[in-house]
Amino acid sequence: MKRIVVMALCLLAAGANAQSVYKCRDGAGVVVYQSQACSGRIEKQWTPDPGLAAAPSAERTAAERSIARDRKSLQASNRRMLAQQVQRRPVPPRRAKARTTTVSACQRARSARAAAHARKGLHWSFDDASRWDARVFKVCR
Repeated sequence: MKRIVVMALCLLAAGANAQSVYKCRDGAGVVVYQSQACSGRIEKQWTPDPGLAAAPSAERTAAERSIARDRKSLQASNRRMLAQQVQRRPVPPRRAKARTTTVSACQRARSARAAAHARKGLHWSFDDASRWDARVFKVCR
């Protein structure tokens, strides 16, 4: 719905071509843009360049032809590359290796850690705990 309204406004605006645009201030001091000269002081005036509305130049048409030629060449190249990709056989995906850790190895490491902790008792240090946790983690991951 918004697109339709915007297109309608663009079509209406295309027909409104002023020879000059004037920037004026009304009685309340608000800036107003209009196509007729201001009754008071004119702040700024714009006059369109007649060369912009003229027919397209030879340079522009040559550039448009060059763009069209490049576009066709690029599309043909893309089609060829797509055809080559389709002709190639897809490579089957590599299967991930199964994890070789078993529950018993993990359980043995945990039991060994618990036994070491029981042997050390109150002398169980942070370094001992870190070392054993790293071993258990390595086996159980």
